[in-house]
Amino acid sequence: MTDRPPIPERSPERSLRVLFVVQGEGRGHMTQALALRALLAERGHTVCGVLVGRSGARKAPPFFTDGLGVAPVFFDSPNFAYDGNAVSVGRTVRAALRRSWVYAHHLRIVHRQIAAHEPDVIVNFYEGMGGLYHLAFRPSVPVVCIAHQYMLGHPAYPVAAGQPVGHAALHAYTRLTALGAAKRLALSFYPADDVPERHVRVVPPLLRRDLLALDGSEDDGYFLVYLLNAAMAASVEAWHRTRPDVRLHCFWDRARYEPHPNLTFHPLCGERFLRMMARARGVVCTAGFESVSEALWLGKPAYMLPTPGHLEQRTNALDAERAGA
Repeated sequence: MTDRPPIPERSPERSLRVLFVVQGEGRGHMTQALALRALLAERGHTVCGVLVGRSGARKAPPFFTDGLGVAPVFFDSPNFAYDGNAVSVGRTVRAALRRSWVYAHHLRIVHRQIAAHEPDVIVNFYEGMGGLYHLAFRPSVPVVCIAHQYMLGHPAYPVAAGQPVGHAALHAYTRLTALGAAKRLALSFYPADDVPERHVRVVPPLLRRDLLALDGSEDDGYFLVYLLNAAMAASVEAWHRTRPDVRLHCFWDRARYEPHPNLTFHPLCGERFLRMMARARGVVCTAGFESVSEALWLGKPAYMLPTPGHLEQRTNALDAERAGA
């Protein structure tokens, strides 16, 4: 058995069975999985199973679970721990170590699911448990990893200054997600050279067909806000009290909430989010790759506020600003 099983040859006669492993924290990786599912279906391939890693803090939004075509199976996975609204590397590591026995148990759940589905290919959307699964079970099924984070270390990708511990942790986690991968697809805002020695191929963003059909020329005067962490809502409300004339439509992973006629918090809904983005004056987000890619496609300016302590988002913001977002 090799460390990197080859990807099966594609032919018009063969339909591949593809299994997704998706990081379920935030919206981006889930949206990318939906976009790839549609592309695979157009080419006659089948997504036979979807495994979603998540913490107890969030539920997968209906736009994701309803759009998959198969019922997802959830498993526990490490996620960022926060100190207030800021990411804390120390707390994140300690929380992961405390729950290591839980993650070991859930690795066996992942293993049973993959064995039951017998996929031809596994596609991992930046889920660390996917790398740990390869380390523990050494599967013969080839793995393709997809994420913007595989641009880390690319000569074209910027480096945010400071946070040496954060840099080390981010690079370590990114390597973990891709253990044993036959190929890493690095999603990028712009064309860049592949890195064959690292099995990295640079590809465009994975955008859903719903977005491609929209016209972004309208401007209804409001700003669209995406909140990665619901705790950020308090900051939005505090700012809005100083500018109640500004219309904000915010999306978060909670129920609808309208504290002011010009401030509405909507539960995450993929279709509504895109429709409202197409008519927005601009997009405010925490510098996640997917939301910024969608704003770029629609020609909407993005105001990016990286989550404090979140090195990956700071770097994304630099990269997106340079790309003209």
